[in-house]
Amino acid sequence: MTLYKSDDLAYFELALRSIENQTGLEGPIRIYICCDGPLPTAHSKWLDENRHRFYRVEKNEANLGLAASLNKLIEGLGDEDFVFRMDGDDISHSDRFIKQIGYMLKNPHIGLCGCFAWDIDEQGATVSTRDYPIGPDKCKKALRLMNPVLHPTFCIRREVLRDPQFRYPKAYLTEDLAFLIVLAEHGIGITNIPERLFSWRLGKGFFARRTSFKRALTELRWYSRGVRANDGVMTYRYIYPVIRFLLRILPAKAQKAIYASKARSTVVAQQDRSALE
Repeated sequence: MTLYKSDDLAYFELALRSIENQTGLEGPIRIYICCDGPLPTAHSKWLDENRHRFYRVEKNEANLGLAASLNKLIEGLGDEDFVFRMDGDDISHSDRFIKQIGYMLKNPHIGLCGCFAWDIDEQGATVSTRDYPIGPDKCKKALRLMNPVLHPTFCIRREVLRDPQFRYPKAYLTEDLAFLIVLAEHGIGITNIPERLFSWRLGKGFFARRTSFKRALTELRWYSRGVRANDGVMTYRYIYPVIRFLLRILPAKAQKAIYASKARSTVVAQQDRSALE
């Protein structure tokens, strides 16, 4: 996990508690956290009071960004077999860890798995469902036009992270997609469990953040790399990242309408369509 000065401590407490309340596991859960940059007094006080809940606490004197913070935590990992991502405003359901670990134990060819999720609003009410591709082939193909695994649902095999080439690239607001593409380029299997084990909070400003031109350019680069990982250099499928780029620079209201549309749901739910084959 990472903690930033702008994080809502009430949400963060809910997220942390959802990890602590995981069921069916043998032994304790080690929670690693990186504080990225200076924290307000309230955050620093909360962290001091809750230091006992964390296995390791890292602190960046200046804001270094998500990729650098996650990589610092990866470098400090111990002898765990599985590593989970978690954001500070979402909720992991109580059976998330045990089900993802069970799947990974049964599927040794998979290096990273996610799961389906519920979308929740700022009050925690469910607003929609979130499905993702199933199977490493479909997930790799989906990297041409979408992030096939919801980033805070990542369950990563520890042995994958022992290889120093598997770290989060510096990619503006696109770090998790970039990480998946690097895995796919090296033949690491990624997939999802078709169960809703997670609640993802669509907080205030969610769509406004997605209209960033800098982020759109970064996504264009990485989705183009996703196309190349699937189809090589000479392919018409580079049109996918270009279309996504054009959608990304639309006004926030237009993006919100597209995001909630039946057309988008169909694309997400049917990743085996001929456009992705």
